[in-house]
Amino acid sequence: MTLVKKWILLGLVLAVAVVLPIFFKNSRYSMNILNLAGVFIILTYSLNFIHGYLGLISIGQAGFFAIGAYITAGLTMAVGLNYFLSLFLAGVASSIAGVLMGFPATRIKGHYFVLISLGFGEIVRLIILNWKEVTHGTNGVNNIPPPSLGPWSFGSRFSYYYLVLFFIIVALLVTHSLRHSKYGRSMLALKVGELAAIVMGVNPLTTKLVNFGLSAFFGGLAGGLYASYIGSISPEAFGVNLSVDVLIMLLVGGSGTLAGPIVGAAFLVVLKEWLRFLREYYLIIYGAGIVAVMVFMPYGIIGLVRRVAARERGGP
Repeated sequence: MTLVKKWILLGLVLAVAVVLPIFFKNSRYSMNILNLAGVFIILTYSLNFIHGYLGLISIGQAGFFAIGAYITAGLTMAVGLNYFLSLFLAGVASSIAGVLMGFPATRIKGHYFVLISLGFGEIVRLIILNWKEVTHGTNGVNNIPPPSLGPWSFGSRFSYYYLVLFFIIVALLVTHSLRHSKYGRSMLALKVGELAAIVMGVNPLTTKLVNFGLSAFFGGLAGGLYASYIGSISPEAFGVNLSVDVLIMLLVGGSGTLAGPIVGAAFLVVLKEWLRFLREYYLIIYGAGIVAVMVFMPYGIIGLVRRVAARERGGP
């Protein structure tokens, strides 16, 4: 696909995204699904920086999500800061935590790093659970106010959709710019072969830490958006299951691709809602479907689309 066709396709997708909520404006249930899908798209983009572009498996993304949620809620409610400033500071705090977690990644790989990321997520959850003076423990934080910007308030689900869409576009543009930059090529070289990349002059420490910082920053943003949208948060929402769900979303959509996080997160959030009528059989069918996708589409939905398109063109 030529560059012009790609930009045309991107413009069409953006136009659909802008118009889509108009058809569901009167349905609180549908708008809720759209908004939650948007938050998870941003969270999946955050994991893409680690798994998609460094090849590391992390199941600690819920930790960054939780840091962003609690700091955003705390700064807006207890300190009285503007929501968007609070959201930015929450992203910065998450980014610092991501850099600290990224240091072991410069020396440790494989299942050892998976355990480190798991430990990080659980440490964050336990701190939230036990630091009752700040986080209120199991009672959580309630009555979180909706965001506002001057005279504009994002208190309705319809208006909140466009706030989330704005941050999705930011995540997409940052990912696109990163991938097509000199730094992005260095990053992908590390994923393919670290030793060869070092010989070519790539600094693995700097590259990995920047990726972890970006990953945590967008994870924190997603958490801050989630907190203000739901209006209440508690430690139960930030367990290891959340990190596993985000990893599955990325793999189903297509890890290391620009559109993969959008496709994977939107598909699985909607699929979960569609399958709820099955009650006790819901998790069985959901799990079986994910296994089938992994077996028959190992490079995700975007990977399958690329293979079909290449075959139609007569290419490899």
